[in-house]
Formats: sequence, structure tokens, C-alpha cells
Amino acid sequence: MSKFAKILEYALLAVGVVIIALFYVQSGSGQFALSNLADALASTTVLDGMLWWTYALVVLAIALIIVLAGIAVVGDKKSLKATSLVLVLAVVLVAASYFLASGDPVAVNVANQPTAATFKLTDAVLILTYILFVGVIVALLGGTVMNAIKKR
Repeated sequence: MSKFAKILEYALLAVGVVIIALFYVQSGSGQFALSNLADALASTTVLDGMLWWTYALVVLAIALIIVLAGIAVVGDKKSLKATSLVLVLAVVLVAASYFLASGDPVAVNVANQPTAATFKLTDAVLILTYILFVGVIVALLGGTVMNAIKKR
């Protein structure tokens, strides 16, 4: 691992630890416990900071995946074909998940109901998660079977 990657890893870890420590320290009594969880969540703005930090890490991960994949593809034609195939497969899965999502509201007691678009996106993400989970199980079982066949 390069020196820059190690420094970046430790810096991101340190920021995450500080945000989590602030969340647990900032509660009404100064003590975090399950009994005052609702008060801690309602009174703290650190939770918003944790969510924004999570969003930042997701955006950073996606950006690094795109940039590093682009760098790897530039020099190799086989890599370009494989990356294009994976990208097309990802777009097809996301589109299929979105079109399969119903977007119907859920019967819950919530004062401010989300919009139909929010329900549709939530349903799409859940369907995509299910598809990817099944894909992982199939890949694990398929890989195990293929390894068993090859070792014979």
C-alpha cells in the first residue's frame, strides 16, 4: 500500500472515531445509554454530522472507483472490454430495479409521509439489494461447485 493511501486511511479513520465519540458523549446526561437513546437522537446535531460524513465517504468511494477504474482501463484493451461489460450490467440491474419498484406507500403512523418518488427509490434500492444478494449466493455456490469439479 502506498504511503498516501496509508495516510488517507488513518485520517479517515480518525475523523470517523471523533464523530462517533462526539455522538456518544453528547447526550442529555453526558452518559449514553439505551434508556436515553431517544433524547440523545432528538437533541443532538452530531447525528446529522454522522450522516453527512457517511454521505461524503460514499461519494469519495464512488469517485475513487470511477477514477481508478479509468486509470486501469487506459492502458489495456481487455480491461476496457471487461469494465464496459460490468458497467452495462450495473446500469441494467439498476434500471430493472427501478422499473420493478412499485412506489406504493406503506401503512405506518408517520406524520409526514414521504413522497411517491421517495417510496419508488426506496423500493428500487431494496429490490437491487435482493438481486445482488441472490447474485452473491449463486456466485459462492457456483464457485464452490466449480472448484470441486476442477480438483477431481
